Amino acid sequence: MSLTWPKDYVISKKTFMNLRTTAVMAGILVALGTLFLIFRRPPEPDTRTESRTFIWSVEVEELNRLAISLPLVGRREAWVKRADRYWYFDQPDGPKVDMQRWGGGIPLLLSGPGAERLIVAAATDKQLASYGLQEPRMKIELTLKNEDTIFVDIGDRTLDGQTYYIKKRDSQAVYTVDHTWYEVLERLVREPPYPGTAKH
Repeated sequence: MSLTWPKDYVISKKTFMNLRTTAVMAGILVALGTLFLIFRRPPEPDTRTESRTFIWSVEVEELNRLAISLPLVGRREAWVKRADRYWYFDQPDGPKVDMQRWGGGIPLLLSGPGAERLIVAAATDKQLASYGLQEPRMKIELTLKNEDTIFVDIGDRTLDGQTYYIKKRDSQAVYTVDHTWYEVLERLVREPPYPGTAKH
């Protein structure tokens, strides 16, 4: 003898099962959607910007004459850009610089170095003396096309040996500049880039 459920009971049970299945599926979809949004959410943009301070800044093409002196050893060299846009030693019938040593790198270095650190914004005379800037070990003169001149003094090497103290002569702000920048310019005076002086 088989048992049969009342018709209205069977319908109620089907309805209940359908509703439960629908609710479960809806829950799964919501959970999946949430996970999708979490993992697909783009990262927050990094609004921080690292800006480097340049001790001075001019366009390379604006440089017309460069002079570097080493007062403590009594050495000085100067170069001028002529009509052919090449650089020559600034002396009567001065030769063209050795392009292997000069290239485009020297004018770029002198168009404005990035400061490693600002030491003091308004140095006193006592501070300038302590940084070697009262009697600089290097002086730079940059003459621009408009005949403006930028004067720069470089003082002592810092204690860690990685940088030199540097300032524009018309400013009291003292910065540090990487030692390699100084050394490249120092070599131009100690070993002038006459034609044929590039080491192979």
